[in-house]
Amino acid sequence: MIMIEFEGITESVKSWRTDVIAKFIRGLGPEKTMFEAADPEVFGWYIKHYGPEINLFVDHSQIVLLECLRSGIWGTQDLWGRVRTFKA
Repeated sequence: MIMIEFEGITESVKSWRTDVIAKFIRGLGPEKTMFEAADPEVFGWYIKHYGPEINLFVDHSQIVLLECLRSGIWGTQDLWGRVRTFKA
């Protein structure tokens, strides 16, 4: 597994480099990548675009918020009701 630092991808940039994120996921697969996500807006974006099982590295103080977003029991307006966590 490789962890990708968010500096230059979603931090300290004029616009997020979602193309870089997509290239890592296409090249390595989501199971082999972990992305640093320091802000709720950022990890919400990852969940919205890559699903609740995307590997994210967050600050320990944000674990509850992240897991609530992943499970669909809490969310921002753009995520509420859109996260599905059941498996067939």
